[in-house]
Amino acid sequence: MKTHIATAAMVAAAGIAASAAWAQPIIAPGVYLASNHPDAALTEPGYGLRLDELVDVTSEHDNFTFDFNHVESQVLFTFDGSSITIAGEAFGGRDVGTDYAVEPLTGVYSFSFKYDVGVQQAPGDDDLLVVPDANGDNTGSITTPTGLTIDLFDFVRGGFSFRMGDGDDDTGHRGWDGLSGWGWLAYEDGHEMSSDWIFTLSPTPVPAPASVALVGLAGLMASKRRRG
Repeated sequence: MKTHIATAAMVAAAGIAASAAWAQPIIAPGVYLASNHPDAALTEPGYGLRLDELVDVTSEHDNFTFDFNHVESQVLFTFDGSSITIAGEAFGGRDVGTDYAVEPLTGVYSFSFKYDVGVQQAPGDDDLLVVPDANGDNTGSITTPTGLTIDLFDFVRGGFSFRMGDGDDDTGHRGWDGLSGWGWLAYEDGHEMSSDWIFTLSPTPVPAPASVALVGLAGLMASKRRRG
């Protein structure tokens, strides 16, 4: 079930076409910029993704978070009319309270996750909802700064594995009345509390020329890191 990490360029170049299945989705097909959610459960550093026990470092519960707003981060959300891809690079590591642990696992992580099973419009609402047939129908992977690649799978809670929008009747998600993305993930050994997306989205798509420039910058940064 392993999914190779897609480059941001591949994501940005994906076909963007509306689907007749959507009555009035909350967003148009396009590429959006993802940022930290202001009401993530842990405090500083802020994050848009949390994957606790991603790597078993200590005998305690290891919190791993990923700062989408960091200067070295670039995370893109792509909706092509029928599927969702969340991909890019984010600075993060083992969260030890107000900062990351000083260790090789702190740095830039690259990841890609695609939802193409069960993507639909939320009943009676305009949010996007992912209701897979079973846990693990949608997959991706994440690569640590040390080069370890770990497979990711979606995990159902409350009847869905991922939702994007502003909640039922536009009431917002956890105090944020703009666009939010939230949902649960699992690793090969199962779902770990807490392992979930919790991010916000730009209200409009990233303009095509700008998205290409951002993708090029992310690729250049990755290349420099590899050479270094």
